[in-house]
Amino acid sequence: MKKLVLFLVLLVSAQFAAQAQFTLGIKGGLSSSGVDVKNAKNTITQLKDSDNITGYHLGAFTRIKVSNVFLQPEVYFATSGGKLQQTDIQNNTIDEVKAKFTRLDVPLLVGYNFFKIARVQAGPVASVLVGSKIDGQKVKDYLNKTDWGFQVGAGFDISNLAFDVRYENVKRDYTNQNTSFDLKNKQIIVSVGIKLFGK
Repeated sequence: MKKLVLFLVLLVSAQFAAQAQFTLGIKGGLSSSGVDVKNAKNTITQLKDSDNITGYHLGAFTRIKVSNVFLQPEVYFATSGGKLQQTDIQNNTIDEVKAKFTRLDVPLLVGYNFFKIARVQAGPVASVLVGSKIDGQKVKDYLNKTDWGFQVGAGFDISNLAFDVRYENVKRDYTNQNTSFDLKNKQIIVSVGIKLFGK
């Protein structure tokens, strides 16, 4: 019985591999990102979203396609963040501060191709914090090292070029000895990929 199950698994895997199309490439682009602060506790300052900042990303992707359905794992180095309005309740002052994150992001997207060149995709993204600053101060030790978010978007392929526009949301928990709050880093990502192998 075990041999039969193993044989069937190998047979299905072989058929899948025979039908699958593999693509490997590099990608990069720009993003516009902002930060929302939620659930603040024990703080004498109030933070709220003020404006977006421009970030960038650079990395690699692979695409495994069967018929019109595909799986697209990626890995890239990225920068993101946003501008925050900081209100000091005690001193009644308002300042603008910048939050900036450097990350290693690993999205795992599932998508569907249509009209031969267009596609839609969505999936989770694991975000590993490499460095972070708020108002010029390093705050990496107060943030989770790894967080999860999601991406959803659309794109199209022309020859060996892949164009994408996506929305991403990643939540991080900030905790130090005095306060804690949630940071939601939201961004619009525009990227161009070059297929080095496959279609």
